[in-house]
Amino acid sequence: MIRKAGLAAAFTAAVFTPFLIADDREEAAVALYAIGQSGVTVLKALDIVEQSVTGIVYEYELDDRDDQLFHEFEVADFDAEKKYKVLVSVRDGSIADISDKKLKCGSLSCKDDDGQAARALAASGYSLRQALTQLELSPQELVEEVELEFERGVRYLKLEVIGPDGERDILIDIASGQIIPTLTHGS
Repeated sequence: MIRKAGLAAAFTAAVFTPFLIADDREEAAVALYAIGQSGVTVLKALDIVEQSVTGIVYEYELDDRDDQLFHEFEVADFDAEKKYKVLVSVRDGSIADISDKKLKCGSLSCKDDDGQAARALAASGYSLRQALTQLELSPQELVEEVELEFERGVRYLKLEVIGPDGERDILIDIASGQIIPTLTHGS
């Protein structure tokens, strides 16, 4: 009985996966359209954030809340011992919300993952802005998320991008600024 349920689940996933991908592409197309109409790109939103909050921007996500689209950034300010979440409206570039939390960092180390990530990015001299401008994405590609990762001794920014060819991850070593080649099917 368990085996049949497993096969049914696998079949269901296989049948509905193209629809999920189509939905992702549709959502990305609408997001690109909204950004194109307003002109509030991720880089313009980053400008707004950097003018509003002091610190290092270490994370980004394109966020949909209550049918409104926002550029969401996370910023760490070690001097103020705070981490901020800043929402910038795609519609008009206004700051929709700024929230802050205590950053659990001492003068040398951090106790939380966000603080460690932000500190590593600051120490590298690399930035989220550099990563975004380095890519030179086509106008038909959308950055959905940027996170700092640490795997196998390498700290890197992982940029999740969706475009006409589907979703892809772009990995950038923050120590060197080099794009890390990714392994894909058929390579």
